[in-house]
Amino acid sequence: MNNVKAWAALAGIVLVAVGLLGFAQNPLVGGALVPADARHNIVHLGTGLLALGIAFAMTGKSQVDGMFGFGILYVVIFLAVVVSPTLFGLFWIPANAILHIIHVALAVVSLGVAYMARSAASVRLYPGDRHARVP
Repeated sequence: MNNVKAWAALAGIVLVAVGLLGFAQNPLVGGALVPADARHNIVHLGTGLLALGIAFAMTGKSQVDGMFGFGILYVVIFLAVVVSPTLFGLFWIPANAILHIIHVALAVVSLGVAYMARSAASVRLYPGDRHARVP
């Protein structure tokens, strides 16, 4: 399993689980730790399914590009929620610092994994020359 697939699968599973957990009474999601309302839970489910689609429905360059897109999506989400903690009235419960950290982590790790995968794909090894690059 490649790193993009592994990260997308992990992020997708966690986001779907968090989205589902948000609809159930629990101390983690929907409470003070990770504030979320029904709309926020739907966003978690949607982005989780998107990540699972990147992991299992894409391969090669399209998978890497999908992961770049996912990372950019979370950069946009982070910036939008910093500007407006209720995402311009979409959410009833404003985002807190923990959500900001989660959004930044999803963005940074997704972009980093995609960048490393793209860099690794650009390297072609010649027999006997482990460091040769092909344009």
